[in-house]
Amino acid sequence: MMGKFFTIFIFCFILFVTTGDAFSQEILVVQNLRIKPYAEALEGFKTSLNGKFRDIHYTIRDGADAAASIRERKPDLILAVGMEALQKVKRVSHIPIVYIMVLNPSMVLDEERNVTGVGMTIAPEKQLALLHRVLPGTRRIGLLYDPKKSGLFVKRAQSAARDLRIDLLSREVTHARAVPGVLKSLKGVVDALWLIPDTTVVTPETAELIMLFSLENAVPVSAFSAKYLEMGALMSFDVNASDMGRQAGALAAKILSGTKVHDLPAVDAENPLITINAAVARKLRIPLSDEVRGKARILN
Repeated sequence: MMGKFFTIFIFCFILFVTTGDAFSQEILVVQNLRIKPYAEALEGFKTSLNGKFRDIHYTIRDGADAAASIRERKPDLILAVGMEALQKVKRVSHIPIVYIMVLNPSMVLDEERNVTGVGMTIAPEKQLALLHRVLPGTRRIGLLYDPKKSGLFVKRAQSAARDLRIDLLSREVTHARAVPGVLKSLKGVVDALWLIPDTTVVTPETAELIMLFSLENAVPVSAFSAKYLEMGALMSFDVNASDMGRQAGALAAKILSGTKVHDLPAVDAENPLITINAAVARKLRIPLSDEVRGKARILN
C-alpha cells in the first residue's frame, strides 16, 4: 500500500514540475527609450499578464541588441515598445510580436501575420461620440489630414460621422505649408476643428495657426493631447499608457495560451483621458453639462 502511495506521490510531483515548466514563459521587451509613458505601458502589460501566468521572465533590450537576444533567449513572445523598436523586430517572422506606444503602425507594417498590438490612437468612432457629447449642437467638423499617414483613420471617421449625422469636412494636406490655405477655406464653414496625431498637419508652427484660427472665428478645437489646451484648444482625448499596456497584455495572454496571432487583429487604445479647458469654454460661450464635467478633467 505504501509503495502505491509513493508511486502516486512521485507521479504528482513530476506532473507538477513539468506543468510548472510548461507555464514558464520568456518575453523579450524591446524598447529604445527609457521614458515615463513607456515605463507605464510596460507596467500595465506586466500587471495584466502576471495575473494569468504563474511564471514569466522578462528581458529588456534596445533595438541594437534585439537580434542577439532573440538568438540567445529564444523568447516565446516579443513586446515592441515604440515605433523604433517595432521597426527593429518586425523582420522576425518565427516569434509572435505585440506592439504598444506606436503611432500609425501601418506605416511600418505590411502584412506580417505574426504581429499585432495596440495602436496609439483612440478609435475615431469613440472620439467623435465624445466630441458630440461635449458639443451636442455641432454639425460641421473640419479635419485636416495627410492621406498617406491618416487615410485609414479618416475613412473610419467619415463612416462614424455619417452615423452621427455629422458633416465631416475632411481636407487633404500633403505638406505643412498648405495648412494656412486650408484653414482659410474653412472659415465660416465649420463649427469645430478636430486635430488628429498627423505629423504632416500638426507642427509647432501650424498648431499656433490652428489655435489662432479657433480664437478669431470662435471655432472650438478638439485635440489629441492635453498640451494643446495651453495653446487654446477646448478639449483633448489623450491615450492612457498604462491602460494600453493592459490591452497589450490581454493580447499577449491569448497568444501564450495558444491563439494564433493572425486571429488577433490590432486594436485601438481604449479609455481615453478627457480634459477640458474651462477658460476656453467660457470665452467661446460653450456650456459644459454636469455629465461632461463628471467624466472629464476640468482645467480652470
